[in-house]
Amino acid sequence: MKIRLTPRLTRWSRAALTAFLVLESAPLRAQEERFPTKPISVVIGSSSGSSMEFEMRILQPKFRDILGQTLQIDLRPGANGAIGATHVMRAKPDGYTLFTSPASPMVFNSLTNKNLGYDPKKFTPIIEIGAQPLVLAARGDFPGNSLQDLISYAKARPGGTFYSSTGIGGGNHMSVLLLEKYSGTQLRHVPYEGAGPATQALLKGEVDFAILSIASLLTWYRDGKLKILAVGSPERSPDAPDVPTFRELGYPEEFILTAWRVLVGPPNMPRPIVARLNEAVNKAYEDPEVRQKFKALGLDPTGGSPETVAAMLRREAATWEQVARDNKIEPQ
Repeated sequence: MKIRLTPRLTRWSRAALTAFLVLESAPLRAQEERFPTKPISVVIGSSSGSSMEFEMRILQPKFRDILGQTLQIDLRPGANGAIGATHVMRAKPDGYTLFTSPASPMVFNSLTNKNLGYDPKKFTPIIEIGAQPLVLAARGDFPGNSLQDLISYAKARPGGTFYSSTGIGGGNHMSVLLLEKYSGTQLRHVPYEGAGPATQALLKGEVDFAILSIASLLTWYRDGKLKILAVGSPERSPDAPDVPTFRELGYPEEFILTAWRVLVGPPNMPRPIVARLNEAVNKAYEDPEVRQKFKALGLDPTGGSPETVAAMLRREAATWEQVARDNKIEPQ
């Protein structure tokens, strides 16, 4: 027997469906409004003792004060942050599993690895935790004191000027490839496994220069064991006020080079939960003691809106994907 849907029956069906959907979504809305009702886990893709762990420990008491729940640190090191990132990508989007990440898991891993297990562009951006400038530093006995001196030195020795990095396709390597493009130089890459060995190569004079974070180099810079020739922040760094920025030296916006941290969650997190977490971090940054502790780690506590960090991540991805294409770097 066929049922004929009259206009009256159709209107009733639509009303019933609407009422059903409202009832179904009510528990979800209630959960969002009460968030959080249990501890929040923040995954860190590195081993114990990393700067990201210290940063999250600074925020732990503020989360308890502001949200009424503890922030639990979950260390999941390995694969340059990919293990932690994959875990969060597969978690429920309920705000209780988050990921604090540097640039590698969010941007650079995908440039060299096609089997990551996660898509960095699908994370839900929450807030930029902070950033510190990258700097171009030369060995202490380098025969020059400016970036132009280095460029002239390199042009006089095509392929004979060496730089260290933390590995192929990483942020420091890609930054130098960008410098090659805009300076018209041919530079020789010497990759190392991590920032420590890359820095030691510079201090020993095994390479001519490197682009690394300013916080990791300040002691040797102040002792005169290396020279900082340019800073990647939008404005000069208070830690090296006499050193010009890349932008001052005429380089384009891509040369705002920073080592940043972001807080993200699984795909499709509800906007109210994202807003609540974003508000908590911004409120924590209103405390001068919190800001001072971050600055002591060499990190400027950035904060801002979810939209701001989402836009930053899109810009970063676009910039470094283009550099990878220009240099024929493909994921393997």
